[in-house]
Amino acid sequence: MNISEFKLLLAKSEFTPKEILEILAKDEDYMVRATVAQNLNAPKEILKILAKKNEISWVRVCVARNINASKEILKILAKDKNPNIRIFVAENLNAPKEILKILVKDKRWDIRDIAKDNPNY
Repeated sequence: MNISEFKLLLAKSEFTPKEILEILAKDEDYMVRATVAQNLNAPKEILKILAKKNEISWVRVCVARNINASKEILKILAKDKNPNIRIFVAENLNAPKEILKILVKDKRWDIRDIAKDNPNY
């Protein structure tokens, strides 16, 4: 196993301590950061960092898909210019009605429909 594979395993593990996830969230490899973003044990502070606009879109998609993303994070991502990110916010079962109301007015019909189908809407 090489170092990249090891980092990916750590980023994915539910047993990885918060301190290690914080380090991995700053890794130069976007796949490591994306894997941290998918980790259901990643603290909201880490998800917030990974949701920033200067982050690669694939990492932001992974944050949008994370059921533990906070309302604050989902609100930011609901306004993202990348439609794939908005789709995953609309699908997120943690998305509150307030955010879904924004997405049902999206310019894209698919995002509007997905937001309407979210049980929280």
